Amino acid sequence: MKFFSGKVFFVTLIMLIVVFLGITYFQNFKPLEKSSPEKTTAPAEHTDIEVKSTAETVVEKQDVHITFVYNNEELETKVAQLYEVTKQNDSPVKIVADGDIAKSLIKELNIPQNTSLKQAAILKSKNKRELDRIISGDPIIGINKDKTLVALEESIKTSLGSHTLSVNVYTEVKDERGGALKIMQDLGFKTQIASFSTLHEGHIDDENRNVNLEIAAKKIDGIIIKPGEHFSFNKVVGSRTKANGFKDAGVIQSGRVIPGIGGGICQVSTTLYRAVLMSGVKIKERHNHSIYDGIEYADRGLDAAVAWGYKDFKFVNSLKTPILIYAKGGKGAVSIEIYAESQPFEKIVLETRNEVKHAFKTEKTVNASLPPGKIKVLHPGVDGYSIEAFRIITENGITKQERLSKDRYLTFNRREEVGR
Repeated sequence: MKFFSGKVFFVTLIMLIVVFLGITYFQNFKPLEKSSPEKTTAPAEHTDIEVKSTAETVVEKQDVHITFVYNNEELETKVAQLYEVTKQNDSPVKIVADGDIAKSLIKELNIPQNTSLKQAAILKSKNKRELDRIISGDPIIGINKDKTLVALEESIKTSLGSHTLSVNVYTEVKDERGGALKIMQDLGFKTQIASFSTLHEGHIDDENRNVNLEIAAKKIDGIIIKPGEHFSFNKVVGSRTKANGFKDAGVIQSGRVIPGIGGGICQVSTTLYRAVLMSGVKIKERHNHSIYDGIEYADRGLDAAVAWGYKDFKFVNSLKTPILIYAKGGKGAVSIEIYAESQPFEKIVLETRNEVKHAFKTEKTVNASLPPGKIKVLHPGVDGYSIEAFRIITENGITKQERLSKDRYLTFNRREEVGR
């Protein structure tokens, strides 16, 4: 009995209670499982909604058949994934065109070249009296990629999301001389050393005159003048006859501009004169016009009149390098460019000085057959001029001046007949 009432009994009882509680606790204990974000799932009632939302939005590339049209005929058809389409529940909600793909499509386009086109060629002189020349070929046409790209972009805007597009192809002249430029480069004519252009605004639509400009320009186009060789305008262009294709147009005669065969080619010779002056070659023969009226495209003292049989324009290539003439004429304009291997001088300046105007006077005579006070104009009158022209050339740091000409444009008095 002492055991139950003693301290030993109470200690033993407490220990048994602790052991019992511990056994009970560990029997009901379950370790916690670690969870990861990837394995976490939403409650069942939310899972279907999220899966459905993911399935709604789809981004896909759309194939587009693009037909490029040239001269009302199909040039080429390309298939490209031009559009990026965003869909929800199979309905497009956003369509975006790929600009880089559009550019690459245009970049790859080419115009098929006609094999019958005349190719540029080098024509070698057969004797020392002739000059070598490059004969231009037919113009080479290519695609204007910038304009065609704009046309494609406009088609995309107006037909966004369409599976087929039709685009008009724009073209441009890539080489108006049909390969002559490559021949020039191969021969060493890589530098434009001089150029000059003229425009006779009053004769832009003068068909006959434009024909004459074009013929004369083509005759001198591509001419190669080697060091020491001479150039004669009349010899190269030839006689101005209808058989040679020249037409009637305005020519200067007796102080007037009247119709005449080959009218207008003095604009070609004048433009050539200005260009070769700026190239530094030596002038051998040159004439000013008899009057200045009618040659508004030229500066006084810097024109060059030609007439078959008695007025020529000549120069000699006094440079140490061959030169080549590029010429183009038509629509009232003439353009001349001079090419060589390199620039042979630092600077050339043209000046005119000491200009004096010689005004016309009016001469009147009586004509009894005219009614009293009636005036008949026989000649409208033309003012004359005298002027000097100079060329200043700087080469290798040394500047030299030469007087090119001292010209006198004639004065023609106004002549009237008056009735008594």
